[in-house]
Amino acid sequence: MLIVRSYLRKIKAVSMIKLELPMAPPSVNTIWINKPKGRFKSVKGREFDKRAKQEIAIQYLGKPLRGKLKVKIKLFFKDNRKRDIDNYNKGVLDAMTGFIYEDDSQIDELFLVKKINCGFDKVEIFIDEISEEKMTLF
Repeated sequence: MLIVRSYLRKIKAVSMIKLELPMAPPSVNTIWINKPKGRFKSVKGREFDKRAKQEIAIQYLGKPLRGKLKVKIKLFFKDNRKRDIDNYNKGVLDAMTGFIYEDDSQIDELFLVKKINCGFDKVEIFIDEISEEKMTLF
């Protein structure tokens, strides 16, 4: 006999932030370089991080959020190359650390969408602060 436990969980959106980055993030495979002395951020990774942080600082002037977060990332790529969707969120999430939230460990829900062959590169980011009031069916 299979016993299924259900928990009540109600999540309430407290605030919503929308950001737009006018470039595609690098793959997590190209952000880091492994060397004998350790792991370092690549030139491509540093350039994306710098540009993304500049855009974020212009678009969001508030203090970093401190609560639990729900993040939706829409990735737009100008060409139709094969890409693993999960290789592109790390650079985006790391760039928001210290600006939008204190640490990316605050993210409890992450939703990714990929659009290819759009004719342009862009990232749209939606961040909701969530609070658990009581449990709902999960």
